[in-house]
Amino acid sequence: MKIFYYLFHFLCYATFVLPGNRSLVDPGRCSKLYGQCKRRCPKYEKQIELCLSPSKICCIERSFEDN
Repeated sequence: MKIFYYLFHFLCYATFVLPGNRSLVDPGRCSKLYGQCKRRCPKYEKQIELCLSPSKICCIERSFEDN
């Protein structure tokens, strides 16, 4: 019974929470936004979207206004 409970929570997260926060992009779209798909963004970069690759995020350099 617990496995169904965890599966239900995962499906709710994947259906409602994840699309509301970020969208999944391919590496080509990330590079068009002048970013790169990486596992972790350095402090001088910010995360803008999630990449389709497993556990990678699209990072771009911070502008001076973001500091």
